[in-house]
Amino acid sequence: ITMKEALKFSIVGEDDEVYEVSIERDTDDLGNLQALCACGHAKDGDFCWHRFEVLEGETANMVSDNLDDVHALRDWIKGSDTEVAMQKLSKAKTELKIAHERVEQCRKLLVRRMLD
Repeated sequence: ITMKEALKFSIVGEDDEVYEVSIERDTDDLGNLQALCACGHAKDGDFCWHRFEVLEGETANMVSDNLDDVHALRDWIKGSDTEVAMQKLSKAKTELKIAHERVEQCRKLLVRRMLD
């Protein structure tokens, strides 16, 4: 029998609704995490900020009384498939930021050239 452990957090969304985010793992497969949220986007299988906030340790919108569980979650993430995916996302975000900065530099250069 597979047992599940869960850490649950209440997050206030942009619509001022409170959503429950649950991070679960099988006790016999600690490297695989499942992140669930009660919001409509997550239920539809779409991107959901609430889950990302919890996974990234953001507590600004957290209204549950278990902020200490955020530290436990960090330990759960270490060595998991979620950690690998989060690292890839972080790298892509950095690359995107650099690309945006390059585009802005090119725009400024173009403006200067148009005024020459």
